[in-house]
Amino acid sequence: MQRIAAIVPLGVGLTVLVFVWSNPRSDFPPLFIRMFFSFIALAFVLTGLQALFGKSRTLSGRLLDRMDHLHDLADELRTHARTQTGPSEPSVEPRPRAESAGYVCPSCSAPLAQRADVSPHGDVRCGHCSRWFNIHA
Repeated sequence: MQRIAAIVPLGVGLTVLVFVWSNPRSDFPPLFIRMFFSFIALAFVLTGLQALFGKSRTLSGRLLDRMDHLHDLADELRTHARTQTGPSEPSVEPRPRAESAGYVCPSCSAPLAQRADVSPHGDVRCGHCSRWFNIHA
């Protein structure tokens, strides 16, 4: 299928080259325009030829194969770690309690630090989860 799709840019490039150079000089724009179209058509022709006669494995295909291999390795490491230590629960950081009457983060309920920098619009970054929130909202 990939080689059949390579015929399209090759055909477009060759058609443009034939059209540009087969017309008489008086029927077509100046030499500069012919050269410009020829360079663009040459890129199409080279792309089509590379797809037809080049290596069938493209860079993206090789990268996808390597990513699949890395995913398989990660799965093997996970199963090996489970067999060594047994199933474990994912670690979750406990949320700090809001003991003061000040502002608290809406994401993690952490109290706002005493010397936190607040913008003139009321935006502040949580010291615990590093998310931005507005104290006026």
